[in-house]
Amino acid sequence: MSNLFFHIKRRLFSALLVLCLLMGGVASAETGFSPQPVIRDEALTSNPQPVANDELLPTEAPSDAEDAPEETSEPVAEKPYEGLEVYFLDLGRVDGILIRCGGENCFIDVGFKENARAAVKFLRAMGISHLHSYVGTHGHFDHIEGAPQIIDAFRPDKLYFSHLGAINAVIDCADAAQQEVISASEKVILQPGDTFNVGEAVLTALGPLKVKNVNTGNTSENDNSLILRLDYGHRSFLFTADTTDKVLRAVNAQFPGKLNVDVFKNPHHNGAHDEDVIDMIRPAVTVFCTDDAHQPTKAYQSMLVAKGSRVYITGSDNQGNVAIVSDGQSLETRCGYSVQDVALESVPRLHVGQEYDLKVAVDPADALIPQTQLGWNSSDPSVIQVYNGRVRAMGEGRATISAVAVNGASGAVEVECWRAYVTLEQSEMSLAVGQTKKLGAQITPSNAKGVSGTWLSEDEGVATVEGGKVTGVGEGVTRVVARLSNGAEAACTVTVKGRMAQSVKLDRRKAEMKVGDNLTLSATVEPADFNADDLEWYSSDESILWVDQSGNITAVKPGKAKIAVVASEGVYDVCVIRVK
Repeated sequence: MSNLFFHIKRRLFSALLVLCLLMGGVASAETGFSPQPVIRDEALTSNPQPVANDELLPTEAPSDAEDAPEETSEPVAEKPYEGLEVYFLDLGRVDGILIRCGGENCFIDVGFKENARAAVKFLRAMGISHLHSYVGTHGHFDHIEGAPQIIDAFRPDKLYFSHLGAINAVIDCADAAQQEVISASEKVILQPGDTFNVGEAVLTALGPLKVKNVNTGNTSENDNSLILRLDYGHRSFLFTADTTDKVLRAVNAQFPGKLNVDVFKNPHHNGAHDEDVIDMIRPAVTVFCTDDAHQPTKAYQSMLVAKGSRVYITGSDNQGNVAIVSDGQSLETRCGYSVQDVALESVPRLHVGQEYDLKVAVDPADALIPQTQLGWNSSDPSVIQVYNGRVRAMGEGRATISAVAVNGASGAVEVECWRAYVTLEQSEMSLAVGQTKKLGAQITPSNAKGVSGTWLSEDEGVATVEGGKVTGVGEGVTRVVARLSNGAEAACTVTVKGRMAQSVKLDRRKAEMKVGDNLTLSATVEPADFNADDLEWYSSDESILWVDQSGNITAVKPGKAKIAVVASEGVYDVCVIRVK
């Protein structure tokens, strides 16, 4: 597992597993499709996030279905699902959708080449070696540039497109070997009303009604996006690629009621769509395929929630992968990733009081999960305590730290703690060139046997240190470190500015102002070559007097306050100002 270790980054994927059960009612005689299911939450973790913003959560579930099942808190085990599985992969601001049903697999779009590499890893981690079909929705590179990699890796039986230009765009993105695979594959251009199957799930092409203005480098290509409706039992999905409201209205006129589905893949990633279009669809679940930098607006999310839809967003600060599974009646929404193994990197010997962030690796690597979604445990909290992957050494000895994923995958590491550690009186220090200050250090325990310490400066051109006495040498920033022989250390950040001022004098000591007046104080500093930019200005009460770092004062309200200018530590002057 050594090759799996890596630093967890800020863009860590969140929400390992959230369960949301939606149950439907009796099928509608007019449309042949069931009404919207009742939405309920059954959280498998202590911190579920079914929408990007907690305030958007509906306070009550709709109650329009009479056949909703009784509430249950039983968690759903991580195992292959026997019905329909639809995965909206967290690949970035791109669409990458996996459909699994009846032992068959279909993949829609994928994004750019780098997105395809991540998708290939995910599919292989899912145990997929072959696709029965691949769908390229339209010719934009953010949907199909990586398609040759998917096609080459999983050799689909059929390739589905909306028009010939999209096929040519995929071929243009392929290398010579990939072009041979694509040329040998069966390619189908779907027309409105055409259908194909993924196991027992039926996908119907609803749009585009007419392909026009084919130009894969133009935004008008969005209008040529495939619009696919998936039906499985009484549940339905709508995959929309980058289609537009104009096209959706035309499709609704051509196929009345067919846009009304349970699960709606929002067109164009984070795009907001008109209320009348949402009223046509009436989704119980809306999924956004996007990244952290391109989130749907709160106003649009609020509108969707007000219409009775749950909102799920791929991306590291939201749900990660969004998987929706169905037995043809219910819908379960699961967020996060399946973890096969968890490993913790070895930890250096710690000293009492030291904190350390554990480095976690998971298998498969694309199943990256946030440390907050793992269960953490210490075999001896008196030696080592752990919280969300951060350990704190409490006492001398050894303890085993373990991390467990919701599905039971786990990893552990043994940590050794020493008693001796060192602390400094301060973590930051400012000096002038030539100035010396004492930096105190304390070894704990004071009678630690076999422990000695040394001082060092990381840049002696900025500051030197001897016996804890720090002297400014040149302008800049460095760290002064107290290091023990057992490896424990503590550091102080030292900032050295220009020459130390000997004196500073303001051009006035008293003044009167009226509210709204402006006044500029000037300061004379000795020596004369002191850098005036190093002066610092302060107001004793900014609600009365406000001063900027050039000595410009504004009278805010009546009262009395002081303006001080500080040149160096202990070198300052004050002006008292009364505001009428």
